[in-house]
Amino acid sequence: MITSLSTKGQAVIPETIRDQARLHPGDKLEVGYVNGLVILRKRVELTPAKARSLILSGRELPEATAKDEAEVQDAIDTVRRRRSR
Repeated sequence: MITSLSTKGQAVIPETIRDQARLHPGDKLEVGYVNGLVILRKRVELTPAKARSLILSGRELPEATAKDEAEVQDAIDTVRRRRSR
């Protein structure tokens, strides 16, 4: 689907896309730009209930091991090497 950008920088999201994304008038959208793509994402507010659910779900994760920590450090080192080139 194709839409046009107005002189005010506004674009119309086609109805079928709005329906699929469950977008409604007044919804907040986060806008980003990554690798040549403009990204729109519906903003979902973090309620106290959602925050509690996230905290409790984190307790079910397995404990980190020394191997896990080494793998994380290796990943960090790899990214740092790429950035320093």
